Amino acid sequence: MTYEQALNYIHSLNRFGIKPGLERITALLNRLNNPQNQLEYIHVAGTNGKGSTSTALSNIMIASGKKTGLFISPFVVDFRERIQINGEYISKADLARLTEKVAELVPLVENELEDNITEFEFITAVMFTFFAEQKCDVVVLEVGLGGRLDSTNVIKKPLATVITKIALDHIAVLGDTIEKIALEKCGIIKCGSLVVTSALQNKTALEVIKNVAEEQNSRLVIADVLKVSNLILEPFSSQFNYNNVNVRVNLAGEHQVENMVTVINTALELGIPVNAIENGVSKTVFPARLEVISKSPLVILDGAHNENGAEVLANYLDKHSLTPVTLLGMMADKNCSAVVQKIASRSSAVYTIKVNGNPRSQTAEELALLAKEFCAKVEAVMDYKTALEVAAKTAIEQNAPLLICGSLYLASDIRQMALNYFKK
Repeated sequence: MTYEQALNYIHSLNRFGIKPGLERITALLNRLNNPQNQLEYIHVAGTNGKGSTSTALSNIMIASGKKTGLFISPFVVDFRERIQINGEYISKADLARLTEKVAELVPLVENELEDNITEFEFITAVMFTFFAEQKCDVVVLEVGLGGRLDSTNVIKKPLATVITKIALDHIAVLGDTIEKIALEKCGIIKCGSLVVTSALQNKTALEVIKNVAEEQNSRLVIADVLKVSNLILEPFSSQFNYNNVNVRVNLAGEHQVENMVTVINTALELGIPVNAIENGVSKTVFPARLEVISKSPLVILDGAHNENGAEVLANYLDKHSLTPVTLLGMMADKNCSAVVQKIASRSSAVYTIKVNGNPRSQTAEELALLAKEFCAKVEAVMDYKTALEVAAKTAIEQNAPLLICGSLYLASDIRQMALNYFKK
């Protein structure tokens, strides 16, 4: 099997959609001799901030000398971004080899259970197999969706469980209240484990985390952002001291201070040296999270795909007095009206686009109708190339920043195109 054939096979499984449950992944891993049981983990769940938090924790573990696996989703730059060891993507040859190995078992499991393996379950099985054969010292494991019934939740008690910001998202699957969603996220808390979250967590969610941690006889550490000192918040980075750890964060936005405080607490609880923490945080970058594609003109790419993400983005725009020209694409199953209100009301112009090749994508026309309530200049555009050109032209004419946002799928599709365009 070639790499291209492997990707085609993996993506063919996407047609089975989101199906929470551990029966299929458990059966598949059993036939692989349960590679997940050979590893140690830091398990990360939450609605927003999981990717940045997981990447920073991975970098810290690498800096401390540990062979570190990292599993994140979705990808932005390259599919292989989802499975990394010490910051290096899984090789094309290894992905193809392991895809072929695991694919041979899929029909057996599907016949046994009379149910279909999903793409996420499959790539989770590939990931566990790869990290086990490579004998990773620790794996930073990001939850895909929810927690309790997520495919990653087949692991034994982790070294640490980290719960990032919880907000309303995927309500059709996880529930329509913060309490219900928090209960799903807290489903990854194992008995007698270490749990770390932020003091700025949603109050209802924090109560759920406290209750579940107590029920599981787990030790809860609440990272207190109010103990941050010497904070210097810049447009594209920040610096601060926390618990005698001095860090420079090369990620934009005040919310990243909260994420990194949670990261620092987790690392300290695990006995990681201060110099490794400082080194790991400083090396952390993450695509499509308030990512600066160009500084002149200013072009920002952000995967603000839900209401909480849009609020973070809106706060960033307000903090730095930015009124962008916005290129926006979203999934229809998100709270589009709330996201559009927060972003379009802060934009001088909005160009809407349908995300390519995704059946969940909202149409450009529907997004434009929503945006017209909050912005005078709105236009639906039919293709990425045209959308990028007209939005860039308007931004340059207005001497305004260009903001590309609304979906991580859009960010993945358009990121390289934008990088190439602004090299001109």
